[in-house]
Amino acid sequence: MANPPHGALDSRRFLFVTGKGGVGKTTVCAALALALAGRGKRVLIAMTGVQERLSSLLGSAAIGHDIQRVATNVWASKMEPEQAMEEYGLLVLKVRALSRRLFDNKYTNGFFRAVPGLFDWALLGKAWYHTTETRDDGSWLYDVVLFDAPSTGHGLDMLRVPKVLVELAPPGVLRRDAERAWALFKDAERSGVVITTLPQAMPISEACELV
Repeated sequence: MANPPHGALDSRRFLFVTGKGGVGKTTVCAALALALAGRGKRVLIAMTGVQERLSSLLGSAAIGHDIQRVATNVWASKMEPEQAMEEYGLLVLKVRALSRRLFDNKYTNGFFRAVPGLFDWALLGKAWYHTTETRDDGSWLYDVVLFDAPSTGHGLDMLRVPKVLVELAPPGVLRRDAERAWALFKDAERSGVVITTLPQAMPISEACELV
């Protein structure tokens, strides 16, 4: 894949990569990450798929939930909904033991699963949170977060979740974070959607519907 033009993606903090299943979203994420890293950007790839293919593309060790370096200036994590929810709870509750007690409880876990969009928010919100992290010198820990999103239909639903939370969630940390994430996602100067497709009827049709 050719490097994207200078300026086209350089100002983006968050890129949402989607498309019909099987069209090569992870391959595009890998190519974008290497291109941006080659320009000196620190890049995090946040994956949501069941299968982990990125390590074979980049020649790295298998990628798990914990963030790991997979290439020069490139890090990656394979996010799982339950773990992402627990980590988000830790960010809110500040105490790991309390967070685990809450999220390991089968009754509260079942409740969280029943709330529409909450596990989607755990994944998307965790990826967004990494755009807010800084290093000791005040610079961004990651200049760009690439979100390897689910296939088109689910991906679009996931992208709408922050707006729904802004409208429906009561005042508090959840709504505050959703407001900050939604402000980033709707800012065309700081974020963007990368539509992945193939020269075939079905993938092109889904891509056109997305546009």
